[in-house]
Amino acid sequence: MESLTPVQKTSVTTFSTERLRLILLKRGYAEEIVLGWSREQLMSKYENLLAQGWDPAVVARPVDPKLEKIRLAYEKEMKEMELELEAKKCGQGERKRAERERNGVERERTGGGKRTEGAERERKGAA
Repeated sequence: MESLTPVQKTSVTTFSTERLRLILLKRGYAEEIVLGWSREQLMSKYENLLAQGWDPAVVARPVDPKLEKIRLAYEKEMKEMELELEAKKCGQGERKRAERERNGVERERTGGGKRTEGAERERKGAA
């Protein structure tokens, strides 16, 4: 703890046990091992990381530009496919609605579409 700055010393002692576990898990320690450590062991491991020059504020995941381009192209393609599918659904819905309207108009012209036996008997009896 002697090689740490006052700010680092404070961070080691003020972090909760769960926060220390989370930090060590993110650094690659095995979960079973980290969960078995006491608070003192967790603080010691975190102190070692800080003493080695590890700065939690600076640590960022390195981004490979080629992989990032591939990921973005994939996301764009998926979004385009999603929009096409949505447009097809809307188009099919419009076609079905128009077809129902046409069928409704045709039924009205032909006298209501299919007639039941009872309606047919009534019509014959009235004639």
